[in-house]
Amino acid sequence: MGSVYTKQIIRYILIFFAVTFTSASMESGYYFLIPFLEGIGADAGTLGGLVMGVCYGVSFLLRPLVPFAERLVGKEAVIRTGFFAFFVSACGIALFARTPEGVIVCRAIAGIGMGVVTIILQSYEYQLLPADVRGRCVSLITVAYSLPALIVVPPMEYLIRNGHYNLYAATFPFIAAAGLFAVMKLPKTRRGDTPQKDEPKEKVSYLWLLRSPQVLFFAASAALFAFTDAAQLRFVQLAGERGLAASYFFSVSAGTAMIFRLSCGKLVDKLPRKVCAPASTLLTAGMMFAAAFASSPRAFMLCGFVFGIGMGFGYPAFMCLTLDIGGRRSAVTTLAVVFGFIYSLQSFFCPIIIQQAINLTGSVTWSYRLIYGAVVALAALIVYFSPKVYKDL
Repeated sequence: MGSVYTKQIIRYILIFFAVTFTSASMESGYYFLIPFLEGIGADAGTLGGLVMGVCYGVSFLLRPLVPFAERLVGKEAVIRTGFFAFFVSACGIALFARTPEGVIVCRAIAGIGMGVVTIILQSYEYQLLPADVRGRCVSLITVAYSLPALIVVPPMEYLIRNGHYNLYAATFPFIAAAGLFAVMKLPKTRRGDTPQKDEPKEKVSYLWLLRSPQVLFFAASAALFAFTDAAQLRFVQLAGERGLAASYFFSVSAGTAMIFRLSCGKLVDKLPRKVCAPASTLLTAGMMFAAAFASSPRAFMLCGFVFGIGMGFGYPAFMCLTLDIGGRRSAVTTLAVVFGFIYSLQSFFCPIIIQQAINLTGSVTWSYRLIYGAVVALAALIVYFSPKVYKDL
């Protein structure tokens, strides 16, 4: 009986891993959209920010509606719709979109997938993975978020750098189709199923959150962290201007974050999160600032290594802070939603802000130096005040 039980858990992990990997690939693989447009003779120009960020804006708007959709039509229908949106978007870019405006429309459709897949997948994980092994299982599954930077981004960059633009665009419908096949393997669940029937139904309002100095401080700190993470959306342009391959940074940072989460996950529990979570922003922002001065592959790889340490520790540490600050489950859930909103919002605005800086300075390099120099300064202030604000945690 135990063997059957273990095999079922392994099967769930493999399905969740495949779904996570394909959805993450649909995000990181498209980091080269602007060089793709330039290669086919359709320079994005001032629309570059929207090309890279519109999907996150749509995702941000959809997130509050996902629980209602889940209750209305069920998990299966919602997550399948999300991957179908990925597929339609990828086919649109591969077959029809040859202008920045066309790509923006297609990426807006992809935003539907980004807005629903992660939330529904977390719901599946909470429902199907036993509580006593859930932490270890989720740690393994989250490796799939970093994996595309190691095995998808380098070949995509190779295709773009060697002028194989049509082949680049044609790859993504197959990735989306693989993800759609994976979600078809998810077990059926009843509408409105909850993993625990005896949980309290009390809810914490967003107004309550706004009255808490710790929550506001957490939101500011998380916003800086998310803004630094979102810098990767325009990083390909920075690498191009520096005359370096973006994969030197992406592959090393993803590999470092993945290894860190697998081998050093216990540090998130042992180190003081109230200081170390904001400090991770100082690391990641500092490496984005330093990358704008890099002139060799080794320098890019070193920046990626330190950035990967910051990301490998920072993201789970911020997630744990929602538990530390929230206290009871209803507040934790609301804080987790807020954290997701912040991430989507920063991923939408960051490419647009960088584009405006490029318009003003005429240089991607100087845009990164100015923006992330300021983020480093703000992150240092957050780290300085963290022990005082979080003193009762």
